[in-house]
Amino acid sequence: MRATFRYKLSTMISVIVPTHNRRELLEKKLRALEAQQGDFEVIVVADGCTDDTQPFLRDYHPGYALQVLETGDGYGRGSGAANARNQGARAARGDILLFSDDDVIPLPGWIAAHQKAHTQPRTVVVGRLKLPPELRGTGAAELAGPRVYWWHVTGNNTSMPRALFDEVGGYDPAFSAYGGEDSDLGYRLMKAGMRLVFVPDAVAVHEALEHRTRAMQKARQAGAAHVQVWKKHGDSRIAWALGVNPTLLAVKMALLPSLKGLLGSRGEYELAFCWGAWEALEASKNVRT
Repeated sequence: MRATFRYKLSTMISVIVPTHNRRELLEKKLRALEAQQGDFEVIVVADGCTDDTQPFLRDYHPGYALQVLETGDGYGRGSGAANARNQGARAARGDILLFSDDDVIPLPGWIAAHQKAHTQPRTVVVGRLKLPPELRGTGAAELAGPRVYWWHVTGNNTSMPRALFDEVGGYDPAFSAYGGEDSDLGYRLMKAGMRLVFVPDAVAVHEALEHRTRAMQKARQAGAAHVQVWKKHGDSRIAWALGVNPTLLAVKMALLPSLKGLLGSRGEYELAFCWGAWEALEASKNVRT
């Protein structure tokens, strides 16, 4: 008789939420988690917060298990999302890590959908990400599947076994500014043989505060960060996948100034992204010389 083996993983989820001076959004997220079903804990990593985040967290007593960590360099300087998520992962008690930023509001059934998807080893789950109507077409992240790739692994709505996260070394804290840390982790997970699945029932709404306030600045930072990912790994496929291949950038920068009006806010965002990437490429040439 052939023996059968069933993959077994504790279904407890540790939801890791980095936050920096966004108490109102954080509270909205935490209260939405009160309606979630399943075995889970929440780890809030307050990264260099100087607003009323900490007083709120001291007085907040939800029905679920809550851990609060503090990171940052003092004087309101955060250490960045990559380091904050790593610290949250180290404190986690669950076998499954669910990374979700403070501006991502889960809908009912979110945690249960992530839990149910972890039936096979090395599974990385990407949930559905929706935008408020006023942010659609601005460049903010929205993902409706069904196909997902390594660059869709983000800190917005992604879960994975803690053991796999540790195996690839977690997030790289060298990505301390906006962008880059997610695609860097996704690439390393892909190289490690992750099983990537999209789960449409794991739905969350991305408030995307940066696209309401500093969209163009963030776009330039994201372009530069994606060049950093490419240069770190030296894989030309990264440059094409992340939109920072020099030839592609040159074409976009030639066409977008005259065509961006047809694309609305998305055109402005794409052009700012290209400029950030191009400046990073030029800076890397100067370093080599």
